[in-house]
Amino acid sequence: MAKRKRPKERSPLPRALFFDEAADRARSCGSKDAYPSEQHARATAAMNGMADALNVYRCRYCEFWHLTRRREEYID
Repeated sequence: MAKRKRPKERSPLPRALFFDEAADRARSCGSKDAYPSEQHARATAAMNGMADALNVYRCRYCEFWHLTRRREEYID
């Protein structure tokens, strides 16, 4: 019989106390292509046939535009 996995214990402290800006910056724009405008980002997505699958957002760190698969209501 397989062992049951125990649920992870949740921290009693709010997530904001664990915020690491350097890690968030690296995750947000470290490996992504940056576009100078929203139109450039949308055009790139369209040229790659991904206009329906990708959304664009302005990065809070580099002030350029990036593409993401996240739906718009979950972006910043």
